[in-house]
Amino acid sequence: MKYEFERSTEPFAKEYVAGHKNWDSESIEGDNPDAWMILEVATFGTLSKMYKNMKSQLPQRATIANEFGLYSAKELSSWLEAISVLRNIIAHHSRLWNRSLAKQPMNIKGHRDKWLNTPLTDNQKKKPYGVITAMLYLCNAVYPENQIKRKILSLLDSSKDIPYGKLGFTGNWREDPIWT
Repeated sequence: MKYEFERSTEPFAKEYVAGHKNWDSESIEGDNPDAWMILEVATFGTLSKMYKNMKSQLPQRATIANEFGLYSAKELSSWLEAISVLRNIIAHHSRLWNRSLAKQPMNIKGHRDKWLNTPLTDNQKKKPYGVITAMLYLCNAVYPENQIKRKILSLLDSSKDIPYGKLGFTGNWREDPIWT
């Protein structure tokens, strides 16, 4: 975390590092920035790992998952990890087309808010569709007026000749409540 903070180009982070003589990104000791500063510059992968590494007995883990409309902390942890893996594949310009993902969100069955009419097929669970749908669900939980769904649908509609079924967009997925 300290390494990420030191690398940050955010003015407040640069100012903090420059103004603290005891700063050493290799050491846990010494001056440490406030938690809000660290969280502000943390990568999504780091945030995912932080949540996963919280003690499983902490009631706050379940509370956080519940705030997103999920039933367990383990479920949210798997969703965050799968989203982080998908993000890294895309960010590093790796092949996403027809890819089976090693990390998959668990318990993609039913939730409190708009979700799916039918469970995902085994193929959809392995493909980016499951992760993209989980990401959309979490975005809706944080900010229901977001534009993510509109942008995804627009992207898919703009290239109708591409067989998106290879990404897991198969069957009547557009009729599922999360996509309507």
